[in-house]
Amino acid sequence: MKVIQNPTQYFFEQSNNPSNEYSDKINAFIGKLINHKSCLLCKQDYNIKDRLPRILIHCGHTICTQCLNNFYRNRRVRCPLCLKLVKHLDSIDRLPINHTIFNKMAEEINKKSRFHGGTDVIDPQQYLFTQFQQSAVQAQKIRQQQQNQYPQIDPDSGLEFCEFHNDRVKHFFCMKHKITCCRVCSDMIHQKKDCIVVDLYEIEDVPAFLKEAYKLNQENNCQNNNIEFLPDDDNNFNDDDLEGEFAQNESLKSL
Repeated sequence: MKVIQNPTQYFFEQSNNPSNEYSDKINAFIGKLINHKSCLLCKQDYNIKDRLPRILIHCGHTICTQCLNNFYRNRRVRCPLCLKLVKHLDSIDRLPINHTIFNKMAEEINKKSRFHGGTDVIDPQQYLFTQFQQSAVQAQKIRQQQQNQYPQIDPDSGLEFCEFHNDRVKHFFCMKHKITCCRVCSDMIHQKKDCIVVDLYEIEDVPAFLKEAYKLNQENNCQNNNIEFLPDDDNNFNDDDLEGEFAQNESLKSL
């Protein structure tokens, strides 16, 4: 019996098509890890329409599309099982379909069709490719719509999303310019010596902080607008003074 010490080598030497002797055992083992029939949340059977099995890419859990739509907010979805967060998600349809479960569903549908004298109803690879194309087109439409809907508010913090970097929250505040900005804008624009940037995530009462900061800014502007220059006889020129200056300059030129 050949013993392979290197796990990586063992992985690559496995057959993609195991023999019938082991396929039943493999399926039984996988069945303990993944529920091929129904969603873990709603307990409804997966289907090829509104309950496609989708994988949350940060944790690997498989949930049906219908349930994930209930957790989708502001281009984010949090796994209801382990609470890991997937960000920058244009739509739930952009999450990958669980091919293992989908192929089994397609196989069962085609088997029933052949049993009744028909032909294969579903080509799994073609169907998955079509789903991918449709989700890409839909995501592009969503991005175009979002560009005309700013400012958008982050429900977790109550702060606006950046109009230049759509997936970033404006949680920094420049004390000099009195504006909020995202991390990218902060690094690009507000890194001067006289810019004091505050992370609003570290402020307990953000609305009160911003209100006070804007109030101080308005008071400073009013003070600057009300500055009056005292009359200075040396600085008050009239036409006679200007004529005298010109006459003096002409006399200097003649010397």
